[in-house]
Amino acid sequence: MAKDFGDVLKEIRIDRGYSQQYVAEGIMGQSAYSKIERNEIEPTFRKWLSILEKLNVSVDEFRYILNKESLTTKEKLINEFFSLNYNYLDDLKLVKDEIDAYLEEDEDFLLRNIYYACESLIALNTTQNVEEAQLFAKKIWERLEKFDRWYLLDIRLINTILFIFPIDVAVNIGERATEQLIPYHNLKEAEVLLINVNINLSVLLIDDKKYSEALSYLEKVIPLCKKYQKYNQLAIAYSRKGIILHKTGKMDEGSECIRKAYAILNAIEDTKLISELEKELSYYLDMEDKGPLQLEISPQE
Repeated sequence: MAKDFGDVLKEIRIDRGYSQQYVAEGIMGQSAYSKIERNEIEPTFRKWLSILEKLNVSVDEFRYILNKESLTTKEKLINEFFSLNYNYLDDLKLVKDEIDAYLEEDEDFLLRNIYYACESLIALNTTQNVEEAQLFAKKIWERLEKFDRWYLLDIRLINTILFIFPIDVAVNIGERATEQLIPYHNLKEAEVLLINVNINLSVLLIDDKKYSEALSYLEKVIPLCKKYQKYNQLAIAYSRKGIILHKTGKMDEGSECIRKAYAILNAIEDTKLISELEKELSYYLDMEDKGPLQLEISPQE
């Protein structure tokens, strides 16, 4: 625990207008809680969670306050990577260099895997060499495939490299990731991650002309996009649904879905994503003689 752990608890409690007795009730004695605020003792993890629930503060918010309203360097790098659009080469290179500098001072398994993900995505963007990109992606997969259980950060990382693998491998990995998310049902972070995994799987299946399977993934996530107001993902889902409907002869319905996608992105003024959307639509509906262009989405929270 940080030195000022108790001070932060006290600050929040006073800001809330709560007494020590109120916060401690049902968790521990007031005298024990008082010692925590004086930094004389530390609570168990379960009791700490109970105290935060009483204070109506999330774990992430508490840690943010504890670190003096800032993220640790590792947290900052993780957030930077997972908020990227993976088609933007300059941003990828910048994050990769920052992670490289961190790893020179302190080795970290997660950041090492994120570094490999950056290398993989950069290779794919610069050379279009899938085999080179897969070399880095496989380094991540070799570690994660040994685990019986994946946690949310593992699945977020897997999602970033999913489309680099051959379609059958990617679908198997994606389905396994989806199964791993089942215990987290009704947890927002997990359901948003499920949106991203399924949307990314859909484009692989579209590229493989497995339209009914791709559509089934999209139909699952569209309600979730609406539930959590994930408008970028909703626009992509509608656009890809439109592509599928066009490919299966339902032209009018397909055009309506694509119009919905543009309406959403125009409303939120996301010009970059509109540009990427146009490229993907151009490839799948007008330019089938060219290689696939992935319209990747960032698994933001």
